[in-house]
Amino acid sequence: MVDRRYRKKMLRYWAREEAKADAILDRVLESEWFDYWHTHLDWKGRGNRHPTDRADVAGALLRLLQRAASTGRKEVQCWVSLAADTGDSALFLHSCNPQGTPWPHPFEGTRWDADMPDWLAPLLPVGVQAGCKGEGEGQVWMVRVRAPETVASPPEGQA
Repeated sequence: MVDRRYRKKMLRYWAREEAKADAILDRVLESEWFDYWHTHLDWKGRGNRHPTDRADVAGALLRLLQRAASTGRKEVQCWVSLAADTGDSALFLHSCNPQGTPWPHPFEGTRWDADMPDWLAPLLPVGVQAGCKGEGEGQVWMVRVRAPETVASPPEGQA
């Protein structure tokens, strides 16, 4: 059980950190291209203190993912990596770029549509694909925006 005062304090902290990241995202999204641009929400690793903090970091990063994807720029890949150390969790943007890095990002070693842990599954918005990479302590959860043609749609005549 989390102390109510601690929880309120941390919710305010996460709201401030998300607002900062959101402001940065506004400026960054004006860029023409991205070479694995990323931002960490939890620079100080405070999300490692309690499971509710871990979920708060993931939730904020997933909201930022949705916002980045809502720009409609089909040439930009958006994804979130969620690591055991929340300080390593981040939102990524990647596109074809003059640096010559692989496009699209291959996500080598990622097992898509894997079973999600109980703390993450309820946070996943519609239209994303989740997977995992690595094992044990080194496991990283990956969440990316599904391509429009892979999002499940209702059968014809059922809207």
